[in-house]
Amino acid sequence: MYVDPNYRGQNLGGNTRSVQDLQREDSEYQSSLKDADSIRKKRDILIDKQGKINPEDLVKLGKLLPDNIDNIKLVIDMNQIAKNHNLTLKNVKLDTTIKTNPNKLGVDISKHGTVGLSFSVSSSYGNFQNFLTDLEKSLRLVEITDLSVTGNDTGIYDFSIGIKTYWLK
Repeated sequence: MYVDPNYRGQNLGGNTRSVQDLQREDSEYQSSLKDADSIRKKRDILIDKQGKINPEDLVKLGKLLPDNIDNIKLVIDMNQIAKNHNLTLKNVKLDTTIKTNPNKLGVDISKHGTVGLSFSVSSSYGNFQNFLTDLEKSLRLVEITDLSVTGNDTGIYDFSIGIKTYWLK
């Protein structure tokens, strides 16, 4: 009896996979396992780092750039800032159709989304400045996009404000 173990990689008996092909495939699998181990180690390091972050700071980060947009919470936050200055938001309108780059066509692949909010308030100029200062100091990332002022003889002005805020997708 004669046995030929086919170490040369020749196809015998209808077997279409040679030893060399199997060795290449095994090498690819070993490389994939090493990559998976590397990713798993990096994940564990990141989880460890995240565990060391102060929970209060995580809450602040969540307010600065939330991972979803809560339109009602946005209006409540803006109303609370206004209320601190004895202001009442009027003509509140949400715009969730804002594009980050209006010249860009196709699917939006950005990592953040935007939502617009417009409203008006009536106030003295000094009180409105204080309102804007508090808006600036709030934890929520807000960009003022529109501002118009209508004056009168009483010293109380009508301010129309448009803002844009961000959230992670």
